[in-house]
Amino acid sequence: MKLFNKLAIVAVGLVLGCSAIPGQASAASLEMVTNGEFEQTSGGGIFKNSVHGWETTNSTRNGKFEVWNQGKIGSPAIGSDGLGTGKHLELNVDNPNDTISQTFTLAENIKTNALFSFDAWIRRGGEGNVSVTGSESGSLLNTAMLLNGSSWTENMFNLSVIAGETITVAFQGDNNTNSAKTPHIDQVSFAVESVPEPTSILGLLAVGAFGSVSSLKSKRKQEA
Repeated sequence: MKLFNKLAIVAVGLVLGCSAIPGQASAASLEMVTNGEFEQTSGGGIFKNSVHGWETTNSTRNGKFEVWNQGKIGSPAIGSDGLGTGKHLELNVDNPNDTISQTFTLAENIKTNALFSFDAWIRRGGEGNVSVTGSESGSLLNTAMLLNGSSWTENMFNLSVIAGETITVAFQGDNNTNSAKTPHIDQVSFAVESVPEPTSILGLLAVGAFGSVSSLKSKRKQEA
C-alpha cells in the first residue's frame, strides 16, 4: 500500500477513534446524592426504620425517619417532581439538634464547581437549616432554608469543591417542638461534572497526518 494512503488511514482512524470513545468528547453530569427523591423507601406507615442512602441522629424515635406521601395533612397534592403520588421527608421534630444527612466522596476527575439543590415545604411559620461540609474545603454552606408557605420552594446553591474530597449534606428541623413548623424536603441533588479526556493531541496528530498526505501527493505530481 502506498505511503500516503497509509497515512490517510491512520489520520482517519485517529479522528474516528477519538469520537467513538464514550465520555471523551464532552463532560458528563454526575449525580452524587442517593435517593434524593426518597422514592426508594419501602414499607407502610409514616415512620420508617431506614431510608436508602440517608442517616439520622434521631434517637427519640429509635432512629426512624418520617416519610410522607403527597397530600397528607395539608401537604401539596402535587410533589416537587410534578407527581401526585411521590414521597418526601419531614425533618425530625423530637429534638432540634437532630439531623438527617448523607455523605459521599467526589471523584478525582471532576470540575471544581457543584450545583446543590433541594425543594422545601412547611405547614406554617417554621424554619429549618441546611449545611454542606467538605472534608478538605470545610464549611461550604450553612444557612436557613428558603420556604414558601404551603407550596414547594426550590433552593439552589453554586458551591466550589475539591476533587476527591468527602462531602456531607445535612438537614436540621426547626428549633421548636411544634411539628407543624418542621420543614419537609424533596428532590435533593448534588451534581458535578466530570472532566473530559484531552483530545487536542489526537486532533493535532490527525491534522499533521493529513498535511503529510497532501505534501506527498504534491511531491509525486511534481516528480511525474
